[in-house]
Amino acid sequence: MITPGHTPGGLTDTGAVRERLLNDPYWSAYALGDLDPRRAPHCRWFTRGSSIALLYDEFDDPILFASGEPDVLDALPDVEACHLQIPEHFLPAVTRRFRVQWSQPVDRMSLAPEAFIPSPGDGRAERLDEHHEAEIRELYEDGMATGEEPDFFMRSQLQDGTFYGIRADGRLVAAGGTHLYSEIESVGTIGNVYTLREYREQGCGAAVTSAVARELIQRGTRIIALNVRSRNDAAGRVYRRLGFRFHARFFEGHAGPPRD
Repeated sequence: MITPGHTPGGLTDTGAVRERLLNDPYWSAYALGDLDPRRAPHCRWFTRGSSIALLYDEFDDPILFASGEPDVLDALPDVEACHLQIPEHFLPAVTRRFRVQWSQPVDRMSLAPEAFIPSPGDGRAERLDEHHEAEIRELYEDGMATGEEPDFFMRSQLQDGTFYGIRADGRLVAAGGTHLYSEIESVGTIGNVYTLREYREQGCGAAVTSAVARELIQRGTRIIALNVRSRNDAAGRVYRRLGFRFHARFFEGHAGPPRD
């Protein structure tokens, strides 16, 4: 059971939540991972019919995830601001309720284990852990000038043993891992993939993504997914060559105070 009292007015039956999310497990990959006991205390679940919404409050502003039909938003309590991860058809309902400050289209891609096509270069990827945190952060800072730095990287993600990196002359030039991993829910969402600009077009991003995917598959992970900005054609091509397939387009963004 999800912690009673943390979800006033919401759904507290984990089994009922999981049943709804499994109607579209690749779209719901992150939300399924949030059922993991490490993250469940941050969750507030709300339903309307077969539709479901999640407010995930680990961060300063909660993340709003939704699946099904937009009227599920009527079940939400008032929130001052939130990060958005919503299907495209939810946008009109969200803009009626919130002042959307920015949003962008993102593609959810899925990987069936039997469709995986390993990168020939993934053998040169080394496993990374908490001892490599400073190196990883230095690598990601390279993307700040262009707005390409990975989102939501946290030290705790390194504890899952899913991060890999590529070195050149001893320097970490590419890295990637998972935004979220749950052995219990058998979910892994690949993310935090970044390559130094001067080392791009050399297969580094493909190699680290392949190494992460291979690790998840070897663990028996059933649901493997990632996000890529819809306009990032180069990254999309890399992922398709590894066996990933387009699953859905959604919008991420940030919404400010509710409308009057």
